[in-house]
Amino acid sequence: MKTVHISSYPSCKHQFASWGFEDVFYTTKLTYSIRQMYLTGSFSTEIVIDALQKSLQVCCLLDIDSKHHFKKVYVYDAQTGVLHADWLMSRNGFNLMMMQMPSINEKVARWLWKLSDL
Repeated sequence: MKTVHISSYPSCKHQFASWGFEDVFYTTKLTYSIRQMYLTGSFSTEIVIDALQKSLQVCCLLDIDSKHHFKKVYVYDAQTGVLHADWLMSRNGFNLMMMQMPSINEKVARWLWKLSDL
């Protein structure tokens, strides 16, 4: 007679699988980057970093998981041989950062108008 062994697997294994799915899901929503903010031509690095910190603080104050809207990545520039830090953002994260920008010009005004139309 054969003996059948029942193996029990802890639920955390399945939990890790769902964490992976959730991480991939939110990563696909990160379609904007800080480099796009520099395309407006009026933002210094200090202004962008300040807006990023304020945006992360907004997420913290509202108990929103900032990992769903902001993700630090590293981009290697093969021409210069330099590794740059960049941030990927969801649409909400990008819009939040645009609202934090202190200076205004025509390009920023266009972004703000698009934000108001959402």
